[in-house]
Amino acid sequence: MKLLALYWSFLIIGYIIAWRSAKKGKTFPGLAKAMMVTVYGLCLIMGLRMGANEQVIENLGTIGLMSLVITICCIAGSLGAIFLTRKIFGMDRKGRFIADLAAAEAKAGGGTLAGGTDSEGTGQPNQAEEQGSMDLKSTFMILGIVAAGMLIGAFFILRQTPEVLQLFDVASNDALIVLLCILMFFVGLDLGGSEEVIRSIRRAGFRVLVFPFATMIGTMVAGVAVCLLMGLTLKEGSAICVGFGWYSYAPIVIASAGQQYMIASAISFMHNVIREVTGIIFIPLVAKKIGYLESTGVPGIAAMDVCLPIVERSCGPNLVVYAFATGVIMCIVTSLGVPLIMGV
Repeated sequence: MKLLALYWSFLIIGYIIAWRSAKKGKTFPGLAKAMMVTVYGLCLIMGLRMGANEQVIENLGTIGLMSLVITICCIAGSLGAIFLTRKIFGMDRKGRFIADLAAAEAKAGGGTLAGGTDSEGTGQPNQAEEQGSMDLKSTFMILGIVAAGMLIGAFFILRQTPEVLQLFDVASNDALIVLLCILMFFVGLDLGGSEEVIRSIRRAGFRVLVFPFATMIGTMVAGVAVCLLMGLTLKEGSAICVGFGWYSYAPIVIASAGQQYMIASAISFMHNVIREVTGIIFIPLVAKKIGYLESTGVPGIAAMDVCLPIVERSCGPNLVVYAFATGVIMCIVTSLGVPLIMGV
């Protein structure tokens, strides 16, 4: 609980600073780069800790398979929950109310409804593809850093004396806490500078908030169930699934709970990376074959940043508010939920 209070203190401080700065027209142009440097540092330390854990090294193949299965189940649960919620609200595949559709089409003179951008998109055909390519490069960069850290941990740190390993465990855990505080401060700055989108969420009404919760419920029900079937504890499965794609936060908090949770941390990292990459690749396909609202639930937290331009291109600007709301609410729930579940 002390660490949770510490993390949230930094997030709130960052939010207040950014909120006040936004009112004065000030921005933080280097924020994205600073966040990525912090994420790279966190991932390197996490990789070192994984590599220095003999149990993780011995079970890498199993960890990869479990991560893939958990991701598939979490996404399937999210899609099912959003689909049911959409039907309850009487909305069509494009997120429009069926009861109002005929009147809206008549008023539009038979043209395409707002948000029904099947072919026009945003007028920038390559924006989403370029963004997706950049984000894939960033994701692969993080994977490379974690892999390098694991190699160093396995071939150098793991071969040291028990005393050195103990010292490394304490020092690396302290470093994780410091970098997580910095990351949460940057996240607060990022959220505090997004007042316009948050105002859009308020204007759109309460139904915008229903779909993020449906996404989270679907993720947790399906994900935790399969975690239990694969032999993970309820605590581990819940912490892994409540990460919602935040691979630079959730697995690190899990790892900070102790060496006995390093396998759960490794599964969490791989699962969350797979979920984000799946979102980057499959959002257009899900939007086309299943539904626009369903596509916002595929990537988890990445729906509010990494995958936002892809949602806009695939579903139109009207769906951006749903994607952003999903990411923001998941971000809040993850930042609270993982430390609470792990008891840190």
